[in-house]
Amino acid sequence: MNAQRWIRRVAAVALVGASTVVVVATSSPVAPVAAQTSALGAGGEYHPLAPARIFDSRTAVNDSAPLGLKPTSPQGMTFNVDILGQGGIPAEVGGVNTQVLAVVANVTVVGSTLDGFLSMYPTGAAPGESSLVNFAPREAVPNLAVLGIGTGGQSTISLVTPQGVGTAHVLIDVFGWISTSQYADTADSGARFRPIPPSRLLDTRSAPVPAGWPTGKPIGTMDQLTLQVRGANGVVPDSANVTGVMVNITAANNAPGNQPTFLAVTPTATPPGVEPATSVTNVAPGQVKANMAIVPVGDDGTIRIFNRSGATNVIVDVLGYLERGADATSRTGRVIPLDAPFRAFDTRQAAFANTPLGFGTKEEWSFKSFAESVSLNGVAIGAQSALIGNLTGTGLTPLRPGQPVSTYMTVYPGNGAPPNSSNINVTPGRSVPNMSLLSYGTVGADQYAISAFNFDGSIHYLLDVYAVVLR
Repeated sequence: MNAQRWIRRVAAVALVGASTVVVVATSSPVAPVAAQTSALGAGGEYHPLAPARIFDSRTAVNDSAPLGLKPTSPQGMTFNVDILGQGGIPAEVGGVNTQVLAVVANVTVVGSTLDGFLSMYPTGAAPGESSLVNFAPREAVPNLAVLGIGTGGQSTISLVTPQGVGTAHVLIDVFGWISTSQYADTADSGARFRPIPPSRLLDTRSAPVPAGWPTGKPIGTMDQLTLQVRGANGVVPDSANVTGVMVNITAANNAPGNQPTFLAVTPTATPPGVEPATSVTNVAPGQVKANMAIVPVGDDGTIRIFNRSGATNVIVDVLGYLERGADATSRTGRVIPLDAPFRAFDTRQAAFANTPLGFGTKEEWSFKSFAESVSLNGVAIGAQSALIGNLTGTGLTPLRPGQPVSTYMTVYPGNGAPPNSSNINVTPGRSVPNMSLLSYGTVGADQYAISAFNFDGSIHYLLDVYAVVLR
């Protein structure tokens, strides 16, 4: 499946305190390749799993290196990870993968000795120029990924530290997988992605909060909060066919005296005094960090949010849900992952005028030509409702030198108002990524428009696309 990239930066419009700016630039064409399958058929459906850790270099889980510690270098040090057959993911049959297009997993870098970034792609594929996790020394930095499967049922990890040779640990927690058209779904477990406009389900700092949970109360040490998602806000159906939810989870760990912590999200309650075996985000004291998660929903229609240490405020924005029982002949909601992630745009590049997004400003991007170019064996796959991509904010600069600044960015359907939600929270000197479900909106005759809004300062940002969702 090929897709030529012609993504157009349409216009930047200041919403607060600045004049209108128009920037028009078109990138050079490239040809990323999507995961190969003979036909769409019944493929592109998501199968949720109980969250499971399938790789941990600290304890040599699924790791061929006895000590587990991974080398890094300015050029990139690579190693392969077994994906198929791990954590409930189907294995190869007779040495052939006929069932799995991609897996959905949280990838975390822990204890790096240097600044750097991690890339992940199917073993045997070209690495491209994308990045998944941007990390700093001695931190735990996660991000969600849609991982293509390569030679031998493996994916390849590259660790790059531009300043020199170092080391880092890597963790992978799997949450589900996407099936090929050859998969025989006898259990009828396959679900379709249903993107929706971002909607806030939880904010422990103020509202909304679940019944019985005091407003303003953070989640305490080894405590958990139960959040109803089926039927929530009238945007997620109250149906047993809803098997998962796509949420952006922000941990606000910035209260005085807070400790390093992690959040886990599970479909069932964690027993008292027990730590979950997986995590969705890790935060240091003083940090506010967002991370997207695709989480199975419990039989009662809830998810459970667990906090390891301290008192952490949590914000949850729902971006979509997963629903089984769709018409088998319908294409709506099927996910088509790319063989390897590719960079759609980078505002630092000359092709996009090397222009950051300013204070209180939104701009629109047209993905029309890109969406229309996506094809399977030379045949266009048709209308799409969203893409799944890694959004990274970098190079945050204050309005005036020396002025304190922090910002958030939110990306949402084109021609709409910025929602009460954010994709990334950025501070100066940091590059902050977050996998995002970006739904398309309509601007005039263009049904493939996306808007981006920056709250404060000026910031560059980039997008690496991992998959598209059919309309």
